[in-house]
This record gives sequence, C-alpha cells and structure tokens, in this order.
Amino acid sequence: MRKLIFCLFLQSIAGLGLYAQIDLHSNAYSIVQDASTEVICTSPTNAVRKERKVIQILDEKGKAEASFACLCDQSTTLNKFSGEVQDSQGKVIRKIKKSELQITGYSSELATDNYFYYFNYTPPQYPITITYEWEMKCNDGLIVFPFFLPQGSYNQSVVQASYRIQTPAESPCLYHALHIDAKVNQQKTPEGAWLTEVNVKSLPAIRKEPYGPDMYDLLPRIIFVPEHFSWAGTQGSMKSWQTYGQWQYQLLEGRSELPPALKEELQKLTASCNSPYEEVAAIYQYLGKTTRYVSIQLGIGGLQPIPATNVHRTGFGDCKGLSNYMRAMLAEVGIPSYYTVISTYHKKLLPDFASVNQMNHVILQVPLPGDTLWLECTNPDIPLGYIHHSIAGHDALTIKEDGGHLCRLPAYPDSLNRLLNRASVDLSAGGEAQIKVKQSSFLLQYEDNISLKNMESTKQIDALRSDISLQQATVSDIQLTELKSKEPQLDVSYTINTTQYGNRTGKRLFIPANIFHKSFPTVDNKEKRTQDLQIIYGYQDVDSICIHLPEGYEIESLPRTSQLKKDFGEFQSSIKCQDRDIHVTQRLLLRQGVYSPEVYAEFSAFMKEVASQYYSKIILRKAEEP
Repeated sequence: MRKLIFCLFLQSIAGLGLYAQIDLHSNAYSIVQDASTEVICTSPTNAVRKERKVIQILDEKGKAEASFACLCDQSTTLNKFSGEVQDSQGKVIRKIKKSELQITGYSSELATDNYFYYFNYTPPQYPITITYEWEMKCNDGLIVFPFFLPQGSYNQSVVQASYRIQTPAESPCLYHALHIDAKVNQQKTPEGAWLTEVNVKSLPAIRKEPYGPDMYDLLPRIIFVPEHFSWAGTQGSMKSWQTYGQWQYQLLEGRSELPPALKEELQKLTASCNSPYEEVAAIYQYLGKTTRYVSIQLGIGGLQPIPATNVHRTGFGDCKGLSNYMRAMLAEVGIPSYYTVISTYHKKLLPDFASVNQMNHVILQVPLPGDTLWLECTNPDIPLGYIHHSIAGHDALTIKEDGGHLCRLPAYPDSLNRLLNRASVDLSAGGEAQIKVKQSSFLLQYEDNISLKNMESTKQIDALRSDISLQQATVSDIQLTELKSKEPQLDVSYTINTTQYGNRTGKRLFIPANIFHKSFPTVDNKEKRTQDLQIIYGYQDVDSICIHLPEGYEIESLPRTSQLKKDFGEFQSSIKCQDRDIHVTQRLLLRQGVYSPEVYAEFSAFMKEVASQYYSKIILRKAEEP
C-alpha cells in the first residue's frame, strides 16, 4: 500500500501577508523562497504536474534540502527536469541537467514497480540558493492528487507557495486542510473545468522540541482527491469512507478461491476444535507455519491483494495478500472476517474525508461471539488476540460488501505495559558481586524484548549487558520463557557477575541503588516551550532489588525516599534496611497523552528527579574493629 503514501506533512500559521511581522530566519536552516505546483487533469486518467521550487540553504544543518528526489512508477513518468545553483551574490555556479539524475529501483519491498530519480548535492558554501523545475505525467488513472506542500520539514520557513489544480467538469476536486488557515478558491472555468487554487505567504520555521507532537500533527498540508476517480481500469468515489470501501471491496472479488486440496486440509485441521476461537487459532497457526511476509507493491497501485491461490502456491504474500488468504481460509470453515485497512503511523483517520494515503497496512477483523479478534497476518508469531503497539488504539476501515466502516481498535491501559526487574545481590567486602535477575515484560514491553528469543546466545548477552549500568560485568545462565496469550509475557532469568559493583574510597564503599536504567532520558527546560507535550507510549517499570550487606560493613547513608504524583506520571522510590539486607523498590508509571506546553517545566523536573533516584548511591562504611 506504500506506493501512494507520500509522507509530506505541512503546517501554516493563521493569516496571510505577515512577512513584515515574521522573522523567517528564526530557527531556520533553509528558506523556501518560492514554490509552485500546477496540476492539469485532462481526463480522469491523465494529468500533467508541473513543479518549481526555489530554496535557500542557510547553513550545513539544512544541506539535506539541497538534494532532489522524485518517485515514479509504471503510470507516472518524469518528462522534464532542470536545476540551477546560485551563490549568495546571485551568480550561477552550477547547472543540473536531467541526464545527471540517477535512477534507483531500490526499495524495502521485494517486488515493486516504483523507482526514484534523485540528485544528491552538497553545497560548497553557504548560503546558496537552488532552483529545481520538473514536470511529471500520469497516464493510468488518478486516485489521489499531490498534496499542497509549502513546508516539508522542521526548521524550514517559507516566503511564498502556491498550488493550482484543474480537473474535468465531471470530476470536481475534494480537499481537506490540516494545520493551515489558507483560503482555497474553487470555481469553474469558461470551458466548464474545475479550477482550485491556494496561496500562502510567510510561514515561520518550526523547531523540533523534545517530547513534541509528531511532525504530522504540526506541519501544514492540504489533501486533494478526485470525487470520482478512475484507476487502472476501475472506477470509484471518494465522497465518503463508505464509497471508498465499496471500491476496495471490488478489488477483493474473485481473489478468495482456494484449491480443493487446501479446503480438505482445513476441514481436517479444524475437525477436533470445540469453538470458533479454537478454529481461528488452528488456522492462524497454519498460516504462520506455511507462509512468510514479503512486501509486494505491484498491481492496482499496490492496493489489490494477490489471489489466495497464489499465496498458497508460493508460500508468501504482503499484508494484503496474507490477510485476504486468511480471510478465505476462515470462510471455508464458516467463520466470517473482514479485510481491514489501517495506518501503523497515525492513530486517527479523518472521519469526514476519505483518501487512500491515510492508511498503509491491512489486518483482518474476526468478530466472534463475545469477542473480536484483530489478526496481524504478516507476523503470526504475534499471540492470537494480542493487538500490537503499531495498531492498538488506531482508527481503521473495515471493508464490507456495502462499503467501508470506520472503527477503532482497543488499546491497553498504560499500567499493563509493564517491565518487572527482580534482583538479589550478593556483595563481597571487596566490591565484587553476583546478581541473580528475573525480568518479566508484558504487552508493549514484551514487544520490545521478544527479539531476545531468536538471538544467538552471544547477542542475548550483549543485549542484556547493554541495559546494565555496571562498568565491569558478565552475563550468563540466560533462560527465557514466553507466555503467548492475549496479554503476552516474556520472562528472562540470568546471572550477573562483576568485580566492581561499587567504588571503594578509604573505608567507604559506594554502590548503585539500581543498575537497570542505564540510559534513562532526561529533558532540559532552557527554551520557552511552544508545542504540546506528547507521551506516545505509556508504560510501567517496577524494580525490586535486595542487596545483601558484606561482612564488616554497615550503612552510612541511604538515598532519600521519593514520591511524585503528576497527571502525566507517578514515581515512588523506597530504600530501606532490614537486618543485613537493603531493599530497593522503585516504581515508575508514565501515562500516554497530550499535555499543554505549560506542563513541560514540571515534566522536565519530574524526569530529572526520577533519573537522580535511579542513579543514586548507597554509602557503606567499614565497621570499626572492636
């Protein structure tokens, strides 16, 4: 589905004509002096797109904006191109011809008809100004138009930018503006065609801020789509998600047939099952054993699944093909399921505006009595019934015979995304220690750690060692136990041996209170916050550590008890001595959500306090001789 996903995300500020009031150099690494896009659709299947971009690169931080890239495929070609580079005095120092562009078919997909024209340019000096002009032609249908793209990245300001699109009388242009307050003018030409235009001026650069919203939620864009479209021999409508879903449903027709031998095998496979859930589980397990995922972006814009018979014959498919194959196998045993399109990048779909480029993935919805399963068919190693973090809580579109239906997948409470560290430390008088550890991770944190299961032993050691804040330590005796359920769990037991658990200074031994948070993030609060504070994933860490005091030592100092409770999180730290044992208990809960910029100073102080507690030291003193 990625063939049509152009991740270009833009924002504007309210009002036009503000150039005199705005410093376009503030926070800017580059300035778009002028950008124009013109799209002329001569029919529902043919269009010419003309682009011109004049961009000033201010310093080395903006050098990435000096290069050119253009995505093409079998239906979209680059007809014309020219480039020119000027120095700070306006003198032309470089001309770039189309023949100098490089072409690559490199892609993360196994099979794709996409290819890139690109030109990598490194400015010899700063500032410089680069002008690129190019023309593209589409001749096999239009399901989405180019976005209006005045800004394409952080730290880029815009002097002026314009967009103009002309569409046939029978195919008016629909649009949706996000994070922009520009007026869109739409009218009919004397010849009866639709003309849509928009202009913006003086857009200030946007600075990336720690824990800020995704660029998608900051930078301006206007999405344009045809109300009625023709694409690779098919016709559809973008008037609503329902009509878009009707078109998607057409793409599934005739692609769910299964060979007779497989039908017979499925009946045998489920003959002893006692419930629909058990039948789904048996077939899901069969899918995992007999197929593998590859990305295939061929066919109707990478939007149509390959036939189920082909998946069965070859043993591989992409998200579309594998989901459709699973759908066909479930149907064979009488279990209905629904092909579902979703975004793995963004949680929300625009409820009142349909467009293909809002989604990039396909899963399968299986509504069972009293339960609804969401199957990730590209990775059947994911436990049945578990909704992984890339789709949990996301909007989705189920494709049914009557069209598309918006829905939202369930999400898990932050407190269930747990990581539990339990450790017992045998400390010697010389500072050596042996540490027995049991780590349990659940849900989101299970996903973070499950790769350990398939690592070689040396890689497992390296991975576990990288999370331990000890200068000299070896890891051994690793044992893993996985619980594959709707709330999956991974237990990892291992032993740490170190010759330097603490630092000795005279009669004192300084030892760490907690060794399990080597790279805990902190954030500064030096600059004024302008963006919301966003915590994308909520989680809970709980550490329980018992340190056995060495003979001949007594406690001189323990870190203070700490307890914090905020809207965005909670933290408790307790370090106590009982008999000859020091018990360290630390618990951190971060809550996902969006918080106002005013909360950032409080958040910064919270994170620094948590870090100081994680990195705190216990001071032991050698007892006086009697």
